[in-house]
Amino acid sequence: MTRTGRLIALMALAALALFAATAAADIGVSASVDRTKVSVDHPVRLTIAVEGTMRSVPEPRLPPLDESWSVRSSGTSSNMSWVNGEVSITKSWSYALLPRRTGTLTIGAAEVEFGGTIYRTDPIEIEVVEGTSPADAVEERPASGVDGGGRDVFITTGVDKVRAYQGEQITLSFKFYRRVSLWDQPQYGAPELPGFWAQELEEHAEYYENVGGIRYRVIEIQTALFGTTPGPATIGPATLTYRRERQGFTFFSTGSRPVTLRTEPIDVEIVPLPDEGRPGDFGGAVGSYSMATSVEPRTVPELEPVTLTLTVSGTGNVRTVPEPRLPELPDFKVYESGTSTETTSKSGAVGGVKRYEYVLVPQSSGAKTIPGVSLTYFDPARGSYERTATSDITLDVTPGTADATQSDLPVRAAISRLGRDIRYIHEPAGMLRAASRPLHRRPWFLLLQAVPLCALVGVTLGRRRRDRLATDTGLARHVRAPSEARRALKAARAALDAGDSARACSSIAGAVTDFIGNRWNVQARGMTIGEIESVLERAGAQPDLTATVRDVLSACDFGRFAAGEGVVEGERLFREAEACLRSLERLSARRGR
Repeated sequence: MTRTGRLIALMALAALALFAATAAADIGVSASVDRTKVSVDHPVRLTIAVEGTMRSVPEPRLPPLDESWSVRSSGTSSNMSWVNGEVSITKSWSYALLPRRTGTLTIGAAEVEFGGTIYRTDPIEIEVVEGTSPADAVEERPASGVDGGGRDVFITTGVDKVRAYQGEQITLSFKFYRRVSLWDQPQYGAPELPGFWAQELEEHAEYYENVGGIRYRVIEIQTALFGTTPGPATIGPATLTYRRERQGFTFFSTGSRPVTLRTEPIDVEIVPLPDEGRPGDFGGAVGSYSMATSVEPRTVPELEPVTLTLTVSGTGNVRTVPEPRLPELPDFKVYESGTSTETTSKSGAVGGVKRYEYVLVPQSSGAKTIPGVSLTYFDPARGSYERTATSDITLDVTPGTADATQSDLPVRAAISRLGRDIRYIHEPAGMLRAASRPLHRRPWFLLLQAVPLCALVGVTLGRRRRDRLATDTGLARHVRAPSEARRALKAARAALDAGDSARACSSIAGAVTDFIGNRWNVQARGMTIGEIESVLERAGAQPDLTATVRDVLSACDFGRFAAGEGVVEGERLFREAEACLRSLERLSARRGR
């Protein structure tokens, strides 16, 4: 055989080997869902992934689904990696499945045909319940559990617990992973947090982490959340907008087009504080606290003021700690001096110090006792109500040096001496004129004296209202309902202008359901349309109003999960939602809180 013939034979053998390897390429097919227990009309995200060393990835065939499901495609993603000289490709198809009835529903086996062989996934059972279910929330996973899929940039959110007492801290962690250079500072969009007090924790953490064998730079933002209303609650999706730095950087280069990433919402359950063992003086403090008192000075003449300082410190949301009740102090006149709050975060736990100051004026001399003060709080770590108290303080009040009637004699004497030094200057008689009305007798001057009193009344009423809003969550939700609805409609308007009808429908539905939930103090986000109608009927709504609410929410659901654009008349739906909110506002005003 000639040299050319041998070369042709070797090339033929190599081609046959490559063909055989490709034909025998082994693939893997898997199916997964984001949750296995949902409520009616709550979507389940089904992901079918095909992985292997084949040149092209075949598209799976969905299992037959009956009328119990409504299916919409949510897009595809792919990833390519080079392992031991072989190209491995993973492609994922995502679908939104909307259950239409309750019960145990089965998602059958999806199929992929390759090389004459049919590969099938395992069936998945989904439990569908009425109302809101304790869905499998997205919990924060350790570094080894994060799947970046080989992407250059991705984000995650997670919580340290999916079930917490009302007022107990839940730590939300947002992580931004990247392994490429960015053109400018990325923009973080915090999630919507209806039903939570929120406080960002400390400085943003920056570190490196290996994910799937790839080294990423990570920026982590932690936020402390405190649930204000018992029941299911949803932490909205967080967003991140960034621009990559283009290759071949020069002085005149610009960044790539902006890309926005969005995380999945997280469902949590807020557990009400137990009724069993609740003391009568419990005011709503949740956490772990201690209390101390101090008096300065400890020795004072009678009728001279001293300062009593009450200090509450510990871990928890100290902003909502109520003012401890002072004991009866018949030997003193008591005046409030002010309140100050300092919040801190240490090792991911929110805490702080809250101080209350009072001015005490002893009315007689002798040894005076200021009894101890107590505070009752609920400790979520122990699951029980606890009490902290201070010790009694003894104050030594000495007799005064002069009684109140003689205390101003030196002042009167000083006035007398000044009077002997002053001589009146006589003016010529021709320049004398009638004196005008004294300043203190003029009407506008008398009205001016009422300004400080009105300001004091306004400050007092404002403080009482602020304290009530801090402790009465129902009133706080009632007050903020209009502003939250306007903010949601503004987001819907922006989405409509951008041509994103699905996001607009989601914002409109959130505006209506959150307004109903805030005004009637229910968790409307987790209710079905029928349950929302029941809430409105109990509130005295007319049938036409409940029908309008039902039509708006049904149209929003259809718009969120309908495939393609232009299915929903966004402008008409937006106007109907505005009219619906005005009608709900009038209903709330007639019925009261």
